Amino acid sequence: MSSPRMTSCIIALIACLFPMPAAHALDDQGAQAVINKFLGSQKLDGASASPDRHVIADLDGDGRPDIVLIWAVLGPTSGYYKMSVFLDQGRNYRTLTTNLSGDVQKLTVNGRTIVIDVLNLGPNDPRCCPSVKAQQRFQWTGQKLVAVK
Repeated sequence: MSSPRMTSCIIALIACLFPMPAAHALDDQGAQAVINKFLGSQKLDGASASPDRHVIADLDGDGRPDIVLIWAVLGPTSGYYKMSVFLDQGRNYRTLTTNLSGDVQKLTVNGRTIVIDVLNLGPNDPRCCPSVKAQQRFQWTGQKLVAVK
């Protein structure tokens, strides 16, 4: 085996044995910076945006970390939840946002599927205290985020 070819084989073997993290791997601090910038840009008449919870996951399967954010729109007498998905496009993020119903309890990302556990109002529940457990599911199709029944 020639020396350049042997060197290439050794480098390939080392790369397999010691995989390197992605050059732009996103950690929680980086995700917080993206979230804060996004929420600061939201124009909400008489209301404010507040982060609730987020998950860092590779939602679109491209090997780059994406962010799924649950955030609250808080008005003077009421509030509601939204979900924003930040898909890593290399130098920036593609952002998709949708309204959620219910009181968000838990966020889980499993592959391309987002599962949100919520509490909804039951027939005899006061507005403050929803009690009916439900799930909202969304899936990334490669082009858009769709609600899954």
